[in-house]
Amino acid sequence: MKMTNGQARLLAGIDFREVYPCVCYQTEQMKEPEALPLDFRTCSGRQGMFRKILSALKKFAPKEQLQAAVVLPDTEEETVRLYLKEACEAGFDRGQLQVLGEAESLVHFTMHQTADIWQQGVWFLEFGQEEVRATFLKINRRMTPLLVETQEPEYWHVGNLLEGSRDERLAETVKERFGKMPVSAVFLTGTDLNAREYRRSREEICFHRRVFLAEQIYARGACVAAGDAGKSRAYLFLNEQTLRYNVNIRSRRAGKEQLYTLISAGCSWYEAKASCEVLLLEEPLLEFVFSSMLGGEPIREGLLLTDIPERPPGAGRLLVEMWFSGPRQCEVKVSDLGFGELYPASDLYWKETFWLEEEDSYGAGDDLQI
Repeated sequence: MKMTNGQARLLAGIDFREVYPCVCYQTEQMKEPEALPLDFRTCSGRQGMFRKILSALKKFAPKEQLQAAVVLPDTEEETVRLYLKEACEAGFDRGQLQVLGEAESLVHFTMHQTADIWQQGVWFLEFGQEEVRATFLKINRRMTPLLVETQEPEYWHVGNLLEGSRDERLAETVKERFGKMPVSAVFLTGTDLNAREYRRSREEICFHRRVFLAEQIYARGACVAAGDAGKSRAYLFLNEQTLRYNVNIRSRRAGKEQLYTLISAGCSWYEAKASCEVLLLEEPLLEFVFSSMLGGEPIREGLLLTDIPERPPGAGRLLVEMWFSGPRQCEVKVSDLGFGELYPASDLYWKETFWLEEEDSYGAGDDLQI
């Protein structure tokens, strides 16, 4: 991923799923993210680790040019808020940070490879001493934008190399799992899949597909995501943290009613926020429309502005602020701004929580030479 927007930026991906984080970075001169080796053993807690990371990154570019994405062990609300708080206390600015789950970082890593890599299914195999952690990713090409889905990780118990049957067990599992759907590429971590110890499974994994040895995939995927911050993407990833609704407010322009989009679907719910100013024309009522990206009837909600001072139509200026406190929990605050000296602000504000209905969810390294 080469940066070509003409603006010098420093990108960072921070994989915080283990005790000590893995960090990748990319400067304007680099075509791909590279690992940033750091020793965290003397750091005091996560805040100290964030501080060490920021200090190391500032050697490549000023802090103001930094964009970073952090992969967390889970994306529960409390976890997200805790890590962001510690990062900001360590010196990061909130606007510089994205938060990703591990599946989302795999998606960003994969979709920035060439199209032949992900034209069919992609497997990620992470080798441990006794198990192989396997994650499958597939692309739905019939949708626009492309819909990317990941399955829950599987754990293949294949035993260790000393037992003497690891190769055979792995080969049998690969044959069974890969045979269920087409596979165009496989990414391997934690192994070199050498021909001496993995003779049968090596042949099975590499049969008619691209295979790569690629370490620190999660940090590299996060680095890619940091570079894409604020850009529109040709693909969409859905998981339990994805905001699935376009959030609109009903408005009127040139005498015609229309919907004005405040928040677009597809981002993580904890990144979804917006604000705008509106003029109150008639009834003291604001109408919001939540349209699911998966189709179906939109959800319509209203916020009644009780006790707002009487003013002529168009002389009531309001500040509308909106954010999500959960994947389907939308918070709205409306403040009365008044209208100049003729109609001063009343200091009144109104708050409401809209609960949206539950919906069904959609559940690069170097080529390995054979």
